[in-house]
Amino acid sequence: MRLLGSAVSASRKVQSSLSSALPRALVTGFHMSASEPEMQFHEIKDRESGKTRRLAYQKLSGHRTHGLIFIPGFMSHKGGRKASGLLSFCQKHGFPYLRYDPSGLGESQGVSMTDTRFSLWLEDANEMLLKVADSPQIVVCSSMGCWLTSHLLQMHPEKVAGILMLAPGVNFHVRYEKALQSKLPPELLKKYEEGGVVPLFTDHGEFPLSKAFFGDMEKFTLNMEPNKLPVSVPVRIIHGMKDKDVDYTESLPLLNTLGTEDVQLTYLKHAGHRLSDEQSLEVIYDAILRLASEVDKKARLCGRGGDGGTVDPTV
Repeated sequence: MRLLGSAVSASRKVQSSLSSALPRALVTGFHMSASEPEMQFHEIKDRESGKTRRLAYQKLSGHRTHGLIFIPGFMSHKGGRKASGLLSFCQKHGFPYLRYDPSGLGESQGVSMTDTRFSLWLEDANEMLLKVADSPQIVVCSSMGCWLTSHLLQMHPEKVAGILMLAPGVNFHVRYEKALQSKLPPELLKKYEEGGVVPLFTDHGEFPLSKAFFGDMEKFTLNMEPNKLPVSVPVRIIHGMKDKDVDYTESLPLLNTLGTEDVQLTYLKHAGHRLSDEQSLEVIYDAILRLASEVDKKARLCGRGGDGGTVDPTV
């Protein structure tokens, strides 16, 4: 566990240590592409209703062996600042990159925001990982996206090469439902208890919620007992100590739940939940470069190849 009081100075130290630790051949090559990937759609047919929904996504090509996929958090999508910042980062450093809009959000089609569910978001992430991404991915996940990723890891461990969790919001449904109920006036609380839809106002905007929405989340509650989440890849966690949505102490139990010793937790003293300020983004980019270097080294040792002379620790 690390505590970073100044993200900028910490970022510079990381860059310096990387430059000195990595062979010169590994730090010189990089790829820069200024073109914006075209928006595409991936179709998913619902087995029960027969209806088809279309997930909007952008896919960037790159020369590295392991690509990055961004799993967004609650009410977030490919247009968020972290997702957009990662596009520029991946263009610079040659990472294949995939970002998408979950069902009911952004430019995805076929499901309204009122009808979307956690189970659909998990299926969305699973489809992106299995059918749109090209290689074992370094998964960068934010808030609720870390909860989704925890399930993906159990479903398809072979598709995950490494994980970077940002302000992980695992099992947050109980807290959110209680907070919602405490703020509702009597008439809306009655409507909610009877199964109606009520608005939740957040920093991200207005989102329609119902007991059915939280009931769907309940089915995916993660067991937080020690070593209950089998994982064989490196995991890195970054959490802001001024996070008002998911308290930074909630990352500590996750360390024990993850069944690997290769987990590192970094606290940013200045940061809140979003981790989208410039200082936090610098730390995130440094963490990805370090993680990619470790993943490539592990792949070479296992005889699966790697990116060789393509690691560039400058952001």
